[in-house]
Formats: sequence, C-alpha cells, structure tokens
Amino acid sequence: MGNDQVSEAVEALKKGGVVVFPTDTVWGVGALISSKEGLRKLYKVKRREGGKPTAGLVSGVEMARKYGGLNEKAEELAEKYWPGGLTVVVEASKLVPRKVLGADGWVGLRTPNHGVALALIKMAGEGIVTASANFAGGNPPKNRREIEPEFEKMVDLVMGGEAGGSDPSTVVRVVAEEIEVLRRGKF
Repeated sequence: MGNDQVSEAVEALKKGGVVVFPTDTVWGVGALISSKEGLRKLYKVKRREGGKPTAGLVSGVEMARKYGGLNEKAEELAEKYWPGGLTVVVEASKLVPRKVLGADGWVGLRTPNHGVALALIKMAGEGIVTASANFAGGNPPKNRREIEPEFEKMVDLVMGGEAGGSDPSTVVRVVAEEIEVLRRGKF
C-alpha cells in the first residue's frame, strides 16, 4: 500500500468524504472526527441513526488523551493492548462531536494494529470516527469481497489492502478502577 493511496484517502477525508479502509480486525468506514460533513455522510452511508455511539481510531495514547479522559486504568489497558483489537470507552472531551457519543457522553477509542489504518490516522493528524464497512445491522466484512457493492458506491474511496479478518474489537468501559466488557471481540 503506497503513500499515494493514503494521501488520496486523507485528501478525500479532509474534503468531508468517507473512506473504506482495512484494519487489523474488519474493514472499516470512516470520516475525520472534526468533519461535520464527513460525519453526516458516514451516518447516511451506514444507515445509522444519530446518537448511536461510534468509535474513534487514534494513533496512540497521546492522541487518545485529546479525545477522552483516560484515567490510570484506561491508560494501562491502552499501553498493554494498543495497537490492537481493544476499544476503550472513556468520558469524551469537547473535541468529540455530540453526534458520535452515546447518551452518557462517552467515546470508544482504539489504536489499530494495521499499517494502512495507522498511516491514514497519522497522515490525517487527527482521529477518524469509524465503524465496520457495512449497513447498520449487517455483518462486519472480514475481507474485501464481503463489502456490499451498494455500500461501496456510496463512499468516496475504497482503499486497497487486506483487513486482519478477525472479529471486531473487544469494547470495554473504564470507570475508576472498574472494567466493564461491553462487547466481546478479538480478545
């Protein structure tokens, strides 16, 4: 996967676009966290109702701190399992648009263990709000051919490469020292 395609994807994202890309788990679709137009389009493409929480991919703990309040336990988990298939749900900062948060004002953050996804985040210089590349209620695509053609037509760019082909990430909420598993996944 060359830098040209990553640059093309970042350019599409910065113009308010939505991009499909491989991650270490499944194929994802995403928009820049700062892009109102991109987030509106992401929810439209996904056929997802507003107010349904959507996770953010970040380049690491330092970027995660911009978007959420990582307490000691959350940082410990991130240091241990990132990059990888663990999404840590923490109280969101003001930089995270209300649209992607649950009613409780929390956000899920994850650093993917995949070269293309990481290059995309790093070149964009900000978090990418992401979900699996399927319509709401559908099965997350583990390989490229599982992405529905109708879904592909609705996005601005589909990157090349291969996803990890595993289950979606495990999602945990961290409150004080307590860890609550919200979804069992990769781990």
